[in-house]
Amino acid sequence: MLLSGCHTDKHRQIDCAFATEASRSADAYLYGIRTIALILSAVIYGIVALMLSWKATLITLSAGSIILYALRYLVTIARKAGNHQTRLLKSSLSILTDTLQSIKPLKSMARENMADSVLQKKTKRLNKALQKQVFSKEAMRALQEPLLTIFFAFGLYVALIWWHLPLSNVLIMVYMLAKILKTLQKAQKEHQSMVIAESAYWSLWSKVEEAQKEQESGIGTLTPSFKHSIHFKGVSFSYKERFVLKNASLSFPRGSFTAIIGPSGAGKTTIVDLIIGLLMPQQGQIWIDDIPLTEMNMKTWRRMIGYVPQETLLLNDTVLVNVTLGDTKFNEKDVEQALRDAGAWDFVNKMQDGIYSLVGERGGMLSGGQRQRITIARALVHKPQLLILDEATSALDPASEADICETLRQLRGKLTILAISHQNAFLNATDRTYQLDNGTAQFSEKHDQKGQPALMPA
Repeated sequence: MLLSGCHTDKHRQIDCAFATEASRSADAYLYGIRTIALILSAVIYGIVALMLSWKATLITLSAGSIILYALRYLVTIARKAGNHQTRLLKSSLSILTDTLQSIKPLKSMARENMADSVLQKKTKRLNKALQKQVFSKEAMRALQEPLLTIFFAFGLYVALIWWHLPLSNVLIMVYMLAKILKTLQKAQKEHQSMVIAESAYWSLWSKVEEAQKEQESGIGTLTPSFKHSIHFKGVSFSYKERFVLKNASLSFPRGSFTAIIGPSGAGKTTIVDLIIGLLMPQQGQIWIDDIPLTEMNMKTWRRMIGYVPQETLLLNDTVLVNVTLGDTKFNEKDVEQALRDAGAWDFVNKMQDGIYSLVGERGGMLSGGQRQRITIARALVHKPQLLILDEATSALDPASEADICETLRQLRGKLTILAISHQNAFLNATDRTYQLDNGTAQFSEKHDQKGQPALMPA
């Protein structure tokens, strides 16, 4: 559960980042490119102006630099306001997402407005940040033109009255120098717009770097062959200083139906994640038959696994699409067989359009038990050798749970089943049980009336 919560937080952070920062990051990149292009144009104009009159050009550039430097304070205000906007947008969206996900229990207690005050405060602060952005941009626009106009008027006076330059030469110089300063003026405006949005760019980039650091390495090249068993040998795994598995040895024979039980945080989901290869043991080794999991091609191994989560995540599409997830390598016969194995064919066949019937948003046109059977069919359609159920029946009523357990019991021996559950009906359907507590795993196995194991491995 700790791992799941950690993943949920990271996924939400990434979702918030893309929702609030992607567009502004693109704007920051665009403004940055425009700034560079304008500076390059100003350099070209400057070279031409130096060829006409290096003295006037240097004086003009010096004066222009002073004007632009004097306006830098407005750029600083814009940068701080942009940083503030990024932080407020991320936190506000996070609060809003949490509130919407919890709307049912909150509304049941007439507390759906609990987030209003927090969001109102953040909205007011966000408005202030936006006001500062608008102020800084408009102030720069309002001040740049008068300052540059005063400068050119003074320069024209000096050139004609003090230096006694010909009017034709002065007009050419004024044109070139105006080009330079106008281009630098535009560059400063683009730069100001860039610094407003750059905090979003760096924030999004940090999320990308975090994702890259956690990217799975392509470990293992051997092709897995699950013929005998999965073995944990002296496996340890901890979250910081708290061990959920400590020198644990477990075995899951091929064709077995094993339940893993234990209190919340005992390491049940960690065992599943270790088998799937989402986590790696900090000590010890996991073996598939006589080959270490770390030496296997992980994608090939995972194609041998069917996974049924606690939440039934159905698409607002047909039964067929929900089972195949749009994979065209599966045909109608494959879908029908998976639905039969999952005990879902009877009710699907009675639907108006059969496997082409829509299930509604999040499967709203089906009952809880029916949704779970569709999810099981999804896990079975590619004919896995290992079926993993992660609290798959915890949200079902006892009758639906018992029906699904009976369906899984009929699959026993055809494939290996590993289930995380606290439900009695589920535990009664299994052949073997591991009880997790304080990093240890206590094993028990059912026997028939003759004293033999109830399971005959496939």
